[in-house]
This record gives sequence, C-alpha cells and structure tokens, in this order.
Amino acid sequence: MKTHRLAEIFGMIGVVLSLIFVGVEVNQNTNLSRNQAYLDFSESLKDLTLQIATDDVLPSLIARTVAGETRIDFSIEDQVRLNSMQIATVRVWEGLFRSWQSGLLPEETIINTNIGGGILLNNDYFREFWKEVKLQHTVDFVLFFEQQPWNVRM
Repeated sequence: MKTHRLAEIFGMIGVVLSLIFVGVEVNQNTNLSRNQAYLDFSESLKDLTLQIATDDVLPSLIARTVAGETRIDFSIEDQVRLNSMQIATVRVWEGLFRSWQSGLLPEETIINTNIGGGILLNNDYFREFWKEVKLQHTVDFVLFFEQQPWNVRM
C-alpha cells in the first residue's frame, strides 16, 4: 500500500514538473515569435526605406505628390513606381497590424510607428490611388489604416 501511495506522489510530482516545463517552453516560444515579428517588421521597413532612398527617381516623384500633383501629372511609368511604393508600404503596415492583432506585438509598436505617414493618404495622389489599394485588403485593416492620426488630411 505504501509503495502504491509513493508511486502516486512521484506521479503527481512528475505531472507538476511536466506542466512547469511545458509552461517554460510555451513562454520561450511566445518570446521567439514576438522577436520574429519585430524582426520581420524591421526588415520590411528597412527594405522599403532602402529602396526609396537608393532609387534615382522615386524621391522626386514622392516630392511631387507632396507638392500637390495628381495622377494626371505623371507618366504611366511614374504612376507604376508610385503605386508600387504605396502598395509595398501598405503591405508593411498590414504585416505590423496582423502581428499586433495576433498579440505578437504591443500596441506601442503601432502608436510609435509612422511608416509613410503624412503621404499615404495625406495627399491627393495617394488618396486617389488608395481607392484601388484598399480593395486588396480586409475591412478591419482598412478601417485601422484609415484611422491612423497621420492619415488625417493636413
């Protein structure tokens, strides 16, 4: 009888230790996922920023949109460049939003981030093309994106 009772005690200790081990593993996995989400977001932002900074034409095209030029003021080739930049920037934001929505990134990540802020919906060119871009995204992301403080018309 004592041997049976001793086996039960060791069994319970084994179960408790197993649960502690699983908890530690889950915590480590969550931290790894969160770090990967930060890295993915940072890498996307870096790639986009580097592309804009090293492009020979794109910075001047963006400056023209900020100065008030609209789609009719640009050649088809320039429109493709600007539209692609807007699509890429919105995709970076969508990745950030999805990581935040799934709980991998804290809300501060979004609040303190301004990728493309001030130009994506805040000038006539990008606001006009946004009507097409937003059709490629889910309603929850579109509402989130449009409510960002830097997307308010200046």
